[in-house]
Amino acid sequence: MFPGLFPPTDTLADMGRQTLDLGGRLVGSVALFLCLAAVLSLLRRRGLISRPLAGLLRWLAGLALLWLVQSALPDALAEKADTALTIAGLAMTFLAACQAVDYLFFKLTPARSPGKPGRHILQDLLKFCALAVLVGWGLRQLTDIQLGSILTSSAILTAVIGLSMQDTIGSLFSGLLLQVEKPFQEGDWIRAGDVEGKVTEVTWRYTKVVTLDNNEVLLPNNAVAKDRLVNYDRPASHLRQILAVPAPLDAPPVKVKSAIQTALTRADGVLKTPAPVARVQEIQADRVVYAVVYYIGAFNGRLAAADAVLSAVWYQFLERGIDIPAPTRRVVMDTPDPDRTRPEGLAALSDVELLSGMTEADMDMLTRASVVRQFSPGQAIMATGEAGSTMSFILSGLVAVVIGGNEVARLAPGQIFGEMALLTGEPRQADVRAVEPTRCLEVDREGFRMVLARHPEIIDRVRAIFTARAAANRSAAAPEAVEEATNLFARFCKLFL
Repeated sequence: MFPGLFPPTDTLADMGRQTLDLGGRLVGSVALFLCLAAVLSLLRRRGLISRPLAGLLRWLAGLALLWLVQSALPDALAEKADTALTIAGLAMTFLAACQAVDYLFFKLTPARSPGKPGRHILQDLLKFCALAVLVGWGLRQLTDIQLGSILTSSAILTAVIGLSMQDTIGSLFSGLLLQVEKPFQEGDWIRAGDVEGKVTEVTWRYTKVVTLDNNEVLLPNNAVAKDRLVNYDRPASHLRQILAVPAPLDAPPVKVKSAIQTALTRADGVLKTPAPVARVQEIQADRVVYAVVYYIGAFNGRLAAADAVLSAVWYQFLERGIDIPAPTRRVVMDTPDPDRTRPEGLAALSDVELLSGMTEADMDMLTRASVVRQFSPGQAIMATGEAGSTMSFILSGLVAVVIGGNEVARLAPGQIFGEMALLTGEPRQADVRAVEPTRCLEVDREGFRMVLARHPEIIDRVRAIFTARAAANRSAAAPEAVEEATNLFARFCKLFL
């Protein structure tokens, strides 16, 4: 009736079969893609593969299925669906590229949390470059637009945008430099300008820092790159701390240092290695200032360690009778009595062979430069292996010398112990403990050096002490005894002469 209005029946049948075949292929491809995605998700959840690798394989499989669908389309239908297929292919290619970048950084950089790669500016930059390339290629394929001509013709617009965003662009490039040079990483404690805190993240524009007050500070990357930057975790995580501790002028340094060293060994948060020390920093008109140097394990432990050290120093000063000097001066109206500070039992020093021939004035100067220590029965005075730079004169009481758990000698008033550590610098060779209430005069190297300067004949007595020590260890006529005495005297000369 209307010839040519409807296609022949055979043609309609062929179109129906092609449509059913295409629909089956599409449904099968989608079903296969969903199955692959489910399998990869299951493997990821079980920890067999990482999240970036699962995403990369999923989108590569999607690209492969898309290519199979496109190759199976008839030419006429493929030409009509070219635009949609191209857009879908570009989208999948971009997603695969993003997952490939994430997988690359997952392998090259440490993970912030299990299965998730740490954030990285170069990571985002590579994704942006991939997007720019795919957008340019897509515009050329779909619209035949040349992206280069557009960028060339808009040079003025580009200059205006660049000038208006110069701070943002500066922060971007500074962030890239920070990522490449890596002066710090997430988790490091830093100081940039007047801000101190822990680095939590480095973004395109900002470095995020959490301070000790638990406040988050956003530092522009260009400001971080320009300011003076201090990394407290490099090259080592332990930090040196210095505290100033005042002490009265009349307190001998050996007494104050001993109190501070004891406090440092008891303070929580102070590392044993490197060893903490106490040094005389300054002598002022009304006080002596000591520098207390110690090390802590982490930056955020500064206040707690300082509290522990200062508290321990306060108690040690109280226990040993050391007054913390007040900021004001005291006016003394009475006449000083030189016997007031002279310790009891000083007469016992006259029996010490090492000090024989010293005048009473010299004895008085030695006691002023030393410290009198009191010990209860059973209290340890020295321990084997510990470092020491003092020796003690027994003023009253009785002490026992123990080597290897066996008592080898008992020392009475007028005798000395600890002299080898002071004279040679070697560690303590025996344990010394009080047998009964004991009072000792403890002398350090500086005090003994003062005695040597006034009485050089003591040097011969020191040589005799070394000879007796070597003879006690070996036969007196043995060459080894003479060599040992010579070596000990050489160490003494290196310390004092």
